[in-house]
Amino acid sequence: MQRQLTSFDIYTIVYELQDIVGYQVEKIYQLSQNEILIRIKNIESREKKNIFVRNSEFICLTNKELEKPIRPSAFAMALRKYLSNGRITGVIQHEFDRIIKIKVGRREGVYTVVFEFFSNGNIILVDPEGRIIVPLIRQTWKDRKVKGREPYVPPPSQVNPFDLTLKGFTELLRGSDADLVRTLAVNLNLSGVIAEEICVRADVDKNMRIQDLDDETIKKVYVSLSEFLDLFKNKKFEPLFVKKNDEFIDILPFKFESYHDGVSFEKTSSMIEGLSRFIEVKKVESKKEETSVDKLVGKLQRQLVQQEENIKRLRDQIELKKIEGDLIYLNFQEVENLLNDVKRVLELKDKEDAVKKISEKGFVKVFDPVKNLLIVILKDTSGKSFEVKLSFRKSASENAQQAYDELKKFKRKLKGAEKSAVKTRLELDNVLKKKKLEEKQEKLDKKVEKKEKKFWFERFRWFISSDGNVVVGGRDAKSNELVVKKYLKEGDRYVHADVQGAPSVVVKSRNIHDEKIEVSEKTLEEACVFAACFSKAWKQFAEAQAYWVLPEQVSKTAQSGEFIPRGAFVIRGKRNYYRCKLEVAIGKIMVDGVSKVMCGPVSAVKKHTDKYVVLVPGDMKKLDAAKLLSRVFDVNVDSLDRVLPPGGVTFVEMVRVKL
Repeated sequence: MQRQLTSFDIYTIVYELQDIVGYQVEKIYQLSQNEILIRIKNIESREKKNIFVRNSEFICLTNKELEKPIRPSAFAMALRKYLSNGRITGVIQHEFDRIIKIKVGRREGVYTVVFEFFSNGNIILVDPEGRIIVPLIRQTWKDRKVKGREPYVPPPSQVNPFDLTLKGFTELLRGSDADLVRTLAVNLNLSGVIAEEICVRADVDKNMRIQDLDDETIKKVYVSLSEFLDLFKNKKFEPLFVKKNDEFIDILPFKFESYHDGVSFEKTSSMIEGLSRFIEVKKVESKKEETSVDKLVGKLQRQLVQQEENIKRLRDQIELKKIEGDLIYLNFQEVENLLNDVKRVLELKDKEDAVKKISEKGFVKVFDPVKNLLIVILKDTSGKSFEVKLSFRKSASENAQQAYDELKKFKRKLKGAEKSAVKTRLELDNVLKKKKLEEKQEKLDKKVEKKEKKFWFERFRWFISSDGNVVVGGRDAKSNELVVKKYLKEGDRYVHADVQGAPSVVVKSRNIHDEKIEVSEKTLEEACVFAACFSKAWKQFAEAQAYWVLPEQVSKTAQSGEFIPRGAFVIRGKRNYYRCKLEVAIGKIMVDGVSKVMCGPVSAVKKHTDKYVVLVPGDMKKLDAAKLLSRVFDVNVDSLDRVLPPGGVTFVEMVRVKL
């Protein structure tokens, strides 16, 4: 489907969905962020059907086997809780809008699932009292809120073309300054595709300006619309697919005359089932999942709007109270006389005539002693009139003082509200900065990556020694086992830190091209530093010991009565120790023409690149360090997280790079 459903599509679908009234809701799944599947069953025939909904796009009945999640989402669980085993009692279109309501009856009442197919769409579960239990997406507009425990309020009513008379049609058209097709689509709630069809059927140029249309042409368009609507009123549906270049591009309730160039049609049994053909066709740009930062930004923005509205309200109240106090003093004698008259009236047994007499005074708007209500019209020095509410239990000066006291109270509240708004703005600015950084990182992570050449050693911890030897180490017990059993060969060396929880490291006597090279003392020293830095010693010490041995000294055979766990080995014979400073460097190097991020001994990294950062154990979290370094080396965070040592870091030296 290259378009969203129109109100006419919804009209057709709702008519076809009447067949599922009486079905029982069995199971509900949330297949993805924007897709749900409702399995329903006919109680009598035991026939089962699936209602598939892609939020904002379409709804259909399908028998396709769709992959279902192992664990239901919170939204799916809520739908199951309130709808399972309920009976579908009705399927209706809200007014003539792109909204479908499926009513599900249970013992406690009738629940409603609302499917909104306009804008970003929504799927909303509503309780029997009309309150929202849970929406798929929380939304806030000027005139409606879609969130839990709020009453469900549909969007403002649209024009229903079925109710239009020729006079009403003409008035709507004449009130537009756009062209014909846009006016029909927007002002008459027809949508673009239907508006074009009406123009074609009326044989009127869709691009004509409204002011250029005479009454005869308008009547011609109205007749064309009426005939088109009659097809829907009389349910003359003959659904068919629209095909272009053998590809299904649309589905219609009946043949449209506006579809002609390069397209063909293929009949289908129903629109609601035919739409299932488009389940596999997803929009190229999927809707972005709302992150925790997005949610916080939304919350702070809503909070700031409320605070600014409150500030405006308080400022208005301050201005009003000042005016009220000033007006009372400006018209002091008149107000005082009125209040004295009211007091005398209140002392009377028969007040009716006296109350009427006071109400007839020129500047008295309302006087109702039963409701304790006295509202007067007072004028300022310019002659402008204002309504002022008076307490007739108080004198004129007391009423004025009350206005000024309330003014002071509102000023105190305003000061607090402005302080809160400043705090919210600062918090929002900080969160937006964080969001901007995240978006920058996301763009970096989502750069179209060329398929890089992957080397065998990248599945392990690795580095290339100063002399060119490939050095690999295990990441866990399984890879420790693999690196020794598969890659420790004659001429290689085995290296291990002298602490518990260290990787098994193999120094290959070969380079990246699998060419034979000697294992030098320098390489062995670097390998020992590597083994120590990627052990648990990184989190505890500044230095650690590591040793190297020959391949024949490494065994998996235990002494009688001993057990060797997975990833561990027995070392027999002399061990050659090095005292190692826990310090590594990270930089971008070229490996056989491919750019790779390498973390290893400082001397090895320095040999292969002139841009690097030196790290030692520290307090900066590993992930935070990876985020900073990802911007330095222009690679994604995950790539850096995989190569950094297992713990916090501190940057001690930066060579030709800036953080």
